[in-house]
Amino acid sequence: MITFLTSPKPFVGNAGRIQRNTIKSCKAVHPDVEVIIYGDGEGVADVCRQLGVRHVPETPCAPSGIPYLNGILEHARENAKHDIQCYLNCDIMLTGSIVDAVKNIPFDQYLITGQRIDLHEGVEIDVTKDNWPDELHEIIKNDKADLHSPTGMDYFIFKRGMWKDMSPLVIGRGGYDDSWVLNCLRNKIPFINGTLSIIAFHQFHDYGHQKGGRETVMLGEDAQNNLKLHNNKHSRPSSADAPWLLLSNKLPKNSIQRGMLRRIEHCVRFNLALGKFSLFFRILWRIAAAIGIAKTKEITLKEITDAAINI
Repeated sequence: MITFLTSPKPFVGNAGRIQRNTIKSCKAVHPDVEVIIYGDGEGVADVCRQLGVRHVPETPCAPSGIPYLNGILEHARENAKHDIQCYLNCDIMLTGSIVDAVKNIPFDQYLITGQRIDLHEGVEIDVTKDNWPDELHEIIKNDKADLHSPTGMDYFIFKRGMWKDMSPLVIGRGGYDDSWVLNCLRNKIPFINGTLSIIAFHQFHDYGHQKGGRETVMLGEDAQNNLKLHNNKHSRPSSADAPWLLLSNKLPKNSIQRGMLRRIEHCVRFNLALGKFSLFFRILWRIAAAIGIAKTKEITLKEITDAAINI
């Protein structure tokens, strides 16, 4: 079926509760899943034993002590049970929707990611129970969740062994998600937006675990290195840039989020490898959007809710 990969913070306080929820949600997806947890933070080994998941305590890390994505993917390439693999941040809960979503992808290589539903502070949903779509309906009705923008990407589905030559990426720091997508676009790997087929929940948390808080996470040294090593300095990609949508086991072209100028920009940048020239179309797109000429459809929370009810 699928192997889930993640690297948690120490299992302390609210972070511990959130991360347990993530692991339990992965295990509940299907009887034949594998979950591999990377890192040796406080409480990690004990939780892995309690929940019956695989633990890899040693993994290559940046000088800050945060794991490199590359080391995790390399270990999974050699040791994971399943060819279909999913790296997810350890504050994300996935649902059984992922099972049908990955069944019939026609590409030998691909990357699937999408938008997440942000739960408000104090809001919980138990995705291991069959009635979670009803819970979601009530949460939306009471305005206790929001759909995150396409720039936030927290799960990545792919085939074993695709990322051997990718430059180092520090997980969970600014630039790691869009740099991964950028690598995909540069290497012409099929990139798929799974927002309307894969329901993902982000559990509310603060950044008290990190000195300097959110600013350090998003703009600190690790984040700057992510951007520098991947030459990810401008027009950073998001799930809205995926050429394909995953929709009811079909893969229509993504014409609802990718406007004409954005498609031209990416063609010039990635197909013709004319990065600087592509900026001209990026500027045109920004001007057209600012004056209301270029409008692209956004996926709505209602569309995702409707999809969840039909699962």
